[in-house]
Amino acid sequence: MIKGLSVAIALLISTSALSQEWVEVEDASKLLWQMSANGTVWFRNLNEFDAKQAGCCYSYALDTTTAGGKSIWSTILAKMAAHKRITLGFPAVGTNANLQLLNYIGRHSHASNE
Repeated sequence: MIKGLSVAIALLISTSALSQEWVEVEDASKLLWQMSANGTVWFRNLNEFDAKQAGCCYSYALDTTTAGGKSIWSTILAKMAAHKRITLGFPAVGTNANLQLLNYIGRHSHASNE
């Protein structure tokens, strides 16, 4: 009984930790962003792609000083240059008081603008 309860609690915790806010951007070139000297990229208009998301200015960020951040940023730049679709994943809806760091990118649909 206790083992079953422990497993249920662990599953609940892991499921909530994996929840994501997905933002589908049809044309990555329409993303507005700002980069600071410390390597942080701030995404400024995610609300234009998903009304649940906060608007400008400091709610969503990417740390480009890490290997993963550099890889993600280069992928975003390539998608911007090609005017292609991209999906951005954040842990939650951000606000200026509740910064969310980009932790996933990818393609989550089979739309024609891939």
